[in-house]
Amino acid sequence: MTQPDDQMWRALLDFRKRHGADWKETLGIKWMNGGDEYEPYSSSLRRIRNHLGPSWLCDLDEATLDTAQRRLDNLAKLPDMCGCLHHETGEPIIIKRGEAGYWPMPADFTIKKLNADFEATHAHVAAMQAGAMFGWHVPAADPDRYDADGKLVASTRSPDLT
Repeated sequence: MTQPDDQMWRALLDFRKRHGADWKETLGIKWMNGGDEYEPYSSSLRRIRNHLGPSWLCDLDEATLDTAQRRLDNLAKLPDMCGCLHHETGEPIIIKRGEAGYWPMPADFTIKKLNADFEATHAHVAAMQAGAMFGWHVPAADPDRYDADGKLVASTRSPDLT
């Protein structure tokens, strides 16, 4: 294991939120004296210590943790799966939340039925297409960035001209 799974990321993000600026030092001390046993998500924190180690924690930068937060936030807004047409071949495919790529749609499934069963809106489908292709942490994997028709909503931010 070289990276935390989603439960581990959630544990780290929660710990950081509750312990502030010195959260890494606090977690390291808790790992040394067994105090992590009394923390929420204690088993996930222990798995990080046992599988990735304190050195990994020391090397973890805030940007990586922030990327994990964006990814988890995006995933929380999406259904388990959706159906759409492959953008090149036109074949019906299934996209699974949080997974790269796609799966062929079984012959007895339809896009409309699958999306209805999973309550996948056009915005969900557009976000899941982006996530499956470019990663679930990218802004395009956030369904809030799309309108009801699945079209990207123009950003209200001013472009950085520097």
